[in-house]
Amino acid sequence: MSCISINYTYHGTMKIELDHLPENKRLELQHALEIIREEIDLEMLILFGSYARGDWVEDIDEATLLPKYQSDFDLLVVTETPRQAQRVEQNNKLTQRLIKTIHRTPVSVIAEDIKFVNKRVRKSQYFYIDILKDGIMLFDSGKFELAKPVEITLKERQKIAEGDFEFWYEKSERLFGIFNYCISQSSYNEAAFQLHQITECLYGTILLVFTRYKPSTHDLEKLGARVTSVETAFLRVFPQGTDEEKRRFELLRKSYVSARYNPNFIITLEELEWLAERVKHLQVLTESLCKAKIESFSG
Repeated sequence: MSCISINYTYHGTMKIELDHLPENKRLELQHALEIIREEIDLEMLILFGSYARGDWVEDIDEATLLPKYQSDFDLLVVTETPRQAQRVEQNNKLTQRLIKTIHRTPVSVIAEDIKFVNKRVRKSQYFYIDILKDGIMLFDSGKFELAKPVEITLKERQKIAEGDFEFWYEKSERLFGIFNYCISQSSYNEAAFQLHQITECLYGTILLVFTRYKPSTHDLEKLGARVTSVETAFLRVFPQGTDEEKRRFELLRKSYVSARYNPNFIITLEELEWLAERVKHLQVLTESLCKAKIESFSG
């Protein structure tokens, strides 16, 4: 029995039950919902990704009892206007309350307006179609109506995915050549920026092949959250089990701006080599899983 008790007015085909989740996870989602409702005028909230599908990952380090790799609760807030969606994503108070209250499981919140969501559903962008298919409606005021998905044939999807893979994956390979040249010239800040661009290209490759949608952001944390919501295998690319691992990923994340424009930004060769090894792992995994996904479209 789900611990979330809401007067649902949603009459579509989306699931509303959380019975596949253990009680502690249902309680965490209940607390997250309560916080979100206190902080914003909530109309619709959908759980998607691994916790909705049932394939979440929680790899605990036996020595520290802290998670090395862990799936997030992926939550989509649907708003009436784009401005409202922007305010939700920029609501630092909401973010901090979720971090401080939901201790065990990270909560990742994205927000989109209803017209945006329905437009993507009608354009066969599978990130949103899969949310409707696999997601769980946690709250629905009844104000919005979700569009009926318009799906394309597997052959059409395969052709599009092949084109996206060829463009973005090959770009990542070219950028690795530039990265290696920067290392050879001891241009470490420039190398860090190139490594950020490679990671962004690979995340873009994954999202386009799997979902036909890549959000217009350079934030690797946000892109990574989207990637792991569609395929949990990518959780293991950037481990977050120690403060040092978190710090090094943050260096990569900041490299898009700071490595180019902040004269005080410093990254060492050792840090670059560690990050490059992780990004190379991401590249190998991207090639393997994307090719398998493309092949699956052959029917």
